Parts: sequence; structure tokens; C-alpha cells
Amino acid sequence: MGISALLVLGLAAGVVLVVGGGLMMYMANLVRSAYEIKVQINNDVDERLGKMAEDLDKKSKWIKRDLLEELDKIKVAFATENATKVNALSEPLLKKVEMVEQMLRDERTEWVKAVEADRQSIAALDGKVKVMRRDLKRVEERVGLTGAAPAGADDGANPLSAAPSLGGTAVPATAAPRVAPAGPQSVRDFLPDLA
Repeated sequence: MGISALLVLGLAAGVVLVVGGGLMMYMANLVRSAYEIKVQINNDVDERLGKMAEDLDKKSKWIKRDLLEELDKIKVAFATENATKVNALSEPLLKKVEMVEQMLRDERTEWVKAVEADRQSIAALDGKVKVMRRDLKRVEERVGLTGAAPAGADDGANPLSAAPSLGGTAVPATAAPRVAPAGPQSVRDFLPDLA
């Protein structure tokens, strides 16, 4: 083997070393660039994810606020609708209750008037009865019926059944004629307004 072969081999080895070293450096640069690109991409992705999370938070807050406002509006609408329905349903009932109360007041007033009129009628009748008793006593005194009762008669005997004496002669006792009472005969007749 000659020097020329050694030179060619040396030259080939040098070329291989230079090319290999260049390739190694190129590969190292490629690896470093890929790593930097990866880090940059990760940073960009994290930044965009953070922005998206913030946007989603803002949008969710807006949506929650809008939903709460809509719920409040719906609650107010339901409350007003229920109030109007309750008013619409209760208004006729309240009118009926007022009418019944007015009728009761009117009836009570009529009852009070009727009772007062009946009291006045009773007072007038009582006065008439007293006058009639007084007149009856006067008539009995004139006729002499109020004289002494027979010995066998008790105190509660009817004075009309006693035998009167006119001028010393005894008048036979006759049944007194039944006089129809001038007043009402029953409670219905007595209180016609209450019947």
C-alpha cells in the first residue's frame, strides 16, 4: 500500500469525519429547534387555553346573570299573573260577601224595627188591658159583683161566677158571655213580621 492509498484513505476519513461532524451538528440544531418549537407550542397552547378558560368563565357568568334575570322576570310575571287571577276570583266572592253582610245588616235593622214595633204594640196592648181591667172593676163595683164571695169559694174563684146581689136580692149566677179577645190569638198573629 502506497502513500497515495493512505492519502486517499486519510482524505476519505477526513471527509467522513467532516461530513459526520456536520451532520451531527445539523441534527443537534434540528433537535434543539424541535425542542424550542415544542416548548413554544406548549406555551401557546397554555396561553390559549387560559384565554379560553377566562372567556368561558366570563360567558358562563353572563349566562348565569342572564338566566337569573330571566328567572326573576318569570317569577315577577307569575306573581303578577297569580295576583290578577286571585283578584279576579276573589272579587266576585268579596262582592257576594258584602252583599250578604248588607242583607244581614238590613235584616237586622228590620228585625230591630219589628221588635221595637212589637214592643210598642205590647205596651199599647198592656195599656189597653190595664184600662179594660180598671173598667171591668168599675163595672163590677157598680153591679156589686165585688161583694163577699161565698163561704166555700176559694180566693182564686172567678169574680164573674159569684152571685151578685142587687138591692138585697140574690141574682142567680149565670155563665158570663165569652168575649173574644181584641188582641192577636197566636204568636203568628201577634208578631206577623217574624212569621
